[in-house]
Amino acid sequence: MNKKVRKAVELRAGGRCELCGRRAMELHHIISGNGKRQQHEREETCIMLCDCCHDHTRLGDTLKHKLQSYYFQQGYSEDEVRKLMGGKLYLRDGEIVKGETAEWL
Repeated sequence: MNKKVRKAVELRAGGRCELCGRRAMELHHIISGNGKRQQHEREETCIMLCDCCHDHTRLGDTLKHKLQSYYFQQGYSEDEVRKLMGGKLYLRDGEIVKGETAEWL
């Protein structure tokens, strides 16, 4: 874990879950798998969560949709977003998700 990224995420969260506001204890990597966690580790790809939110089974897709939307809102192209997201674009109902808000950013 990059200590600078972890410190920035902890500072941003202020000791609270960035989804529900409870006391946060776990750092969650939104992009993971096959070495992607370290390769794509940045402030916006990590979020502090409480145990309850971290255990939520559908949380991963929701956070990926929000992060992907954030990148599109920043003006990145589809190819750039794909690279930032670890090689994938995330779909909902067959459409690329672009219109969600990442509350933690």
